[in-house]
Amino acid sequence: MSRSIRRGAVAATLALALAPLAAACSSGTDAATTQLKPDSAYTQVGTIKVQNLSLVPGDKDSGLVALGGALINESDQPETLKQVTLAGSTAPGAMKDKDGAASITIPARGAVYLTGEKGGPSVTFSGIREDITGKYVDVAFSFGTVGQTKLGVAVHPAEGYYAPLKPSSPPSTPVTVPTVTAPPTSTPPSAPPVSPPASGAPATGQASGAPEAGGPTATGTATAQATNSSSRPPASNEPASS
Repeated sequence: MSRSIRRGAVAATLALALAPLAAACSSGTDAATTQLKPDSAYTQVGTIKVQNLSLVPGDKDSGLVALGGALINESDQPETLKQVTLAGSTAPGAMKDKDGAASITIPARGAVYLTGEKGGPSVTFSGIREDITGKYVDVAFSFGTVGQTKLGVAVHPAEGYYAPLKPSSPPSTPVTVPTVTAPPTSTPPSAPPVSPPASGAPATGQASGAPEAGGPTATGTATAQATNSSSRPPASNEPASS
């Protein structure tokens, strides 16, 4: 009798343990699995998997939004992400690879992670004129080999897990005003000193015997004086006759 009591106790214990599982099975596997939705968007195009996508805006009125996620290449050849566009942005996303290139290369059998790490690969959109936090926005990818794909991506505030993705505004470039330097004032060369004229000699800078413009020449004056002198009668020492 004690053996039957023990068997009854074990059966009751098993029934209690399996009751929750039976209830879950009766509701159907779809009811449980459909409640497990990923927190980030993902898709696949060709041999490229695009996973864990999220968008994080910058400061208010900055118009900046950064893209986070993983790009996985299952091919034996490298793939290039050539362009990413965001609905509502005024231009394609500004891409920068870890080496500073304007496109992002996904190595063969490798992956690229957009995590907001300084110096790492990044994709940043600009010109967003409205607050899109909490919304889903279409993001389109264009790859060099496998083609294009587009999907809706959730926009999260730059808090907690998403804080490192927050884009920072580029520093403003200071305007440098060229300084105009006045040329040095040149000092005119000093005139050489004037030596005093020697005795009987004309002063330096005056032509000897040079006539003034429009005046009679020295030669003509001397000739006239000589002519007048020769035409005069010689002076006589005799007294005049009475």
